[in-house]
Amino acid sequence: MASTFFGLTIAYTGLQAAQTSINVTSHNLANINNQAYTKETASIKAGEALRSYAKYGTLGAGVIVDAINQTRDSYYDEKYRNNYTNYGQYNVKDTYMSQIQNYLNEFTLKGYSTEYENFFAALNQLDLTPADTSAKNQLINNAKSMTDYFNTLATNLRNVQIDANNEIKDTVNQINSLAQSISSLNKQINQIQANYGNANDLKDERNALIDDLSKLVNISVSETDIGNNLTDLQITINGNSLVNGYNYHTLQTVSRDEPRNVSDAAGLYDIQWETGQPFNIYSTSLGGELKGLIDIRDGCNGEIEKYATTTDDDGNETYKTDAEGNILTDTVSKVDGNTNYKGVPYYQAQLNQFIQTFVSSINEILTKGVTSDGSASGIPLFVMSDGSKALTASSVTVNQDLIDNADLLATKYKESDGEANTSLIVDLINSKDAKIYDGGTGTYFLESIVSDMSIDASKAINFTKNYNNLKTTIQNQRLSVMGVDTDEEAMDLVKFQQAYNLSSKMMTVMNQLYDRLINNTGVKNSKRILLLTIGAVFDSRYKEAQYAYY
Repeated sequence: MASTFFGLTIAYTGLQAAQTSINVTSHNLANINNQAYTKETASIKAGEALRSYAKYGTLGAGVIVDAINQTRDSYYDEKYRNNYTNYGQYNVKDTYMSQIQNYLNEFTLKGYSTEYENFFAALNQLDLTPADTSAKNQLINNAKSMTDYFNTLATNLRNVQIDANNEIKDTVNQINSLAQSISSLNKQINQIQANYGNANDLKDERNALIDDLSKLVNISVSETDIGNNLTDLQITINGNSLVNGYNYHTLQTVSRDEPRNVSDAAGLYDIQWETGQPFNIYSTSLGGELKGLIDIRDGCNGEIEKYATTTDDDGNETYKTDAEGNILTDTVSKVDGNTNYKGVPYYQAQLNQFIQTFVSSINEILTKGVTSDGSASGIPLFVMSDGSKALTASSVTVNQDLIDNADLLATKYKESDGEANTSLIVDLINSKDAKIYDGGTGTYFLESIVSDMSIDASKAINFTKNYNNLKTTIQNQRLSVMGVDTDEEAMDLVKFQQAYNLSSKMMTVMNQLYDRLINNTGVKNSKRILLLTIGAVFDSRYKEAQYAYY
């Protein structure tokens, strides 16, 4: 049979359950502005029934709180993280493309097309007075201004590349740090849950770190129940394990021995695992800020810009040069080794192609002519800077001999060639409209670079906005499940308060009954009742133990 005081025990369990529920509600309300917090609910069930050998068989033993559960939907977590990965990728591209746009956009900065037009305006002036030294100096000065502009533009693009490269290293360090923190939390969570403790707040902290990780790189997350209230959480990137339960793996940045593209900055980073295993930075599934940075740094539209080579009569491979001996560059298709995105190397390669075509067309005409007085043969106007290996936008400069003596500039063909004295300058002027830049004029080619840049920049802006809007929408959907609702918590608070009050009232009633029983039946009877009660309790527990044993 049940103890005489068993009713008091039942009331006490109700009091405890209501108090726990109120505490959980209080915790929810305290974290109402914490978007990383997951709403908690107390799981309440009836206590294990007391075995009784009376007619009714068993007697209810009140209520217990068997768990504090989180209200979370893994579907929304995965949906949010996938979108966050895309947002991270295009947000980075938006940031860097805006810088490139500032350097290339002629409409706001009056850039290289203005320098290009000024050069030909100086040629038109020289055509009027071909023997005038001041007109020659003006042309040379404009040529120097043009090459300086291209040098600066190439330097700025390289600085963008260097900034992206440094940020790649920072991103890799962040990935490693997050992996370490997540693996540490995995261990802490399981240690607490092994003793049937509540590790919900640590789970929230871990989920927030996983969210942060998904912005940096595309991840795959799985959590498996391994028994005894323990779980095994795994995170992979690029098909390789990053976090494996209590263990984690790290990525390393290693400087390239050789530039991938001709105009690449020195020491750009490749990535590998701590074991030395290569990490495919050009994987289409990479995603996140890391992919955005790599696209900006290495993107050359599926190609790699190399030094152009040719084969001589003996079958030896040599560098391809122009008429002045300047080494030229060429692009080779290598989709597997580079990204299809139009990043810094693409714009560098486009500028290099323009410079090489422009310089070749101008120098070819000048070297066929002679000076105004016919005393010397023409020399190139444009050359490579000292120490440069190839003619590029960063290495092109004006011939120092012409800067020192403008009269060395060729202004006419040899009379023996039967050409008019000014026909050379006319040919120089006409080269502006020559369709030698991939089938178009130089102006069209320059405009097409700006057009490509504008399209890429606009795409980055639009995708960033779209993914940011989606991020907000999905987060609201996620919060509708895991977030704290003040109205719901207010109703729960009233409900649990009533339960607490009723359990308290029940204890008061039971106390009154026991007071009447003890105080109004006399001392002798009270002692007898007490002894009978104690005996019944021990007898009940003994029978329970016997029942459990057999």
